[in-house]
Amino acid sequence: MKRLLMSAAVILAFSLVIAGAAKADDIHLCATAAACTGNAGSVQFVSGGTTSAFVYGTVTSPTPDTLFVLVLTPVADNSGSWNSGTNLWQVLGESPTQTYPNLNAAICNLAGGPGCGTPTGFSAQSFNVQDFQLGTFGGAMDTSPLSFTLPGSPTAGNIYMAFLENANGSLVAVSPWSSSLLNVPEPSSLVLLGVGLLGLAGLAGRKLITA
Repeated sequence: MKRLLMSAAVILAFSLVIAGAAKADDIHLCATAAACTGNAGSVQFVSGGTTSAFVYGTVTSPTPDTLFVLVLTPVADNSGSWNSGTNLWQVLGESPTQTYPNLNAAICNLAGGPGCGTPTGFSAQSFNVQDFQLGTFGGAMDTSPLSFTLPGSPTAGNIYMAFLENANGSLVAVSPWSSSLLNVPEPSSLVLLGVGLLGLAGLAGRKLITA
């Protein structure tokens, strides 16, 4: 009997811990509406010329839930507000404090490469963070996500994540890395850069030939 009571107490305690932790699967961001129905395994890219994105997910009691979008701006050294000595949720003043996402994972997903997804050309040691309240969230299906405008001043290298607060102001859901967004240069900028580099290479070759 004592063993059964102890087991029940352990299960209850575990359930309370799980209930109090923010879930990383109840809210998602997508670069396009179509991407919401086929999430990739790593961050999704949004073009620097695009200002809209999509969100879907479920609500958590007690409702209403409030939707926030978090913007991570990369910093080359450790001077960003979210750095090796801080916790993301402490910086934002969110409760309860939790460890997801951790800084190393953010740096990994920003840069890409082995084990981190598609290489992006970006890097960071820390991030400046800012959250934007988008309003009440009543839930949405992946087949009919809600559109929203990327907050702040979208800049190449910014990472966007989403989180929910319940009616008590507690953090209850955080979007997973597979549906975070990374702002990359718009394709036309990349084409112009490529043409410019080819032109410089041509001039350099011409000088070598005529020298």
